[in-house]
Amino acid sequence: MRVRKTRLLIPLVLSMAVCSIGHAQTTMPETRFTVGVKAWHASWLSYMPVNYSGFSAGGAPTTGDSVNEIEGKSHTDFMPLISVRHKDLFVSLSYARFTSDFRAPTSPIITPGGQTLITSRNDRFTRREGDLNVGYFITPEVAIAVGYKDATEDRDTSLGIAPQATPLIRTKARGVLLGVIGSFAVYDKLRFYAQAGYGPARLTLDFADPALGANFKANGRYLIGEIGLSYPVFANPSGSGGAVLSLGYRTQTIKTNSDAGIFREAHGLRDVRDGAVLSLNHTF
Repeated sequence: MRVRKTRLLIPLVLSMAVCSIGHAQTTMPETRFTVGVKAWHASWLSYMPVNYSGFSAGGAPTTGDSVNEIEGKSHTDFMPLISVRHKDLFVSLSYARFTSDFRAPTSPIITPGGQTLITSRNDRFTRREGDLNVGYFITPEVAIAVGYKDATEDRDTSLGIAPQATPLIRTKARGVLLGVIGSFAVYDKLRFYAQAGYGPARLTLDFADPALGANFKANGRYLIGEIGLSYPVFANPSGSGGAVLSLGYRTQTIKTNSDAGIFREAHGLRDVRDGAVLSLNHTF
């Protein structure tokens, strides 16, 4: 089995910086600290590569592979966030851990005898991501940023004929993303916020089975976006801080072009997580 994992990313957790500044237009201290957490209830669409055996048009035995899109179980995950802003410059850090099970009721595998066996299959993804972002507010409501993403994803697999889960592949991703964020007044203290980021990622894939190879390299393209509404639920009497609650929709995609080093023919691979996100940030 060969797998090419799309490693994802969540750079630009910058909405905390936007929301914390958008509601306090009074005199603010030059340096502010924000801590927060995001609850993201997302669906996860990825892919499941499979091998099969058969015969060519000339009647000779041959093998092939295919990649099927498959959706994992929806899950709610929590992402802690922290940022520091000095005047118009800010730095933010975030961490995330995502898990999901991807189940296929029928999946072909090649037996040692060269035949194709049909069985069920379950792949469990565990992804850990860390993000560092540096940004600058070019106006009071709009900022630009550059982010560094470091992510590791492990995929374990189990078959209906062998239900014990075994490690399949580990994928590491590193990328640099460029982004823009904004926060705009809607009515009274209610604000609309939006953020978007795009950038390349470099992926390294290591199969647990040495027979499948090791240290494959791949290039990917990463896209993230989030929109929503925010409202202050607590404000200091001085107006120089407080808590902001946000509700929105978040999506993140990574696209990867496979190569002959892993598959017998090229495939376009896509990994998507999207869903509702609830954020609570507090600025000191």
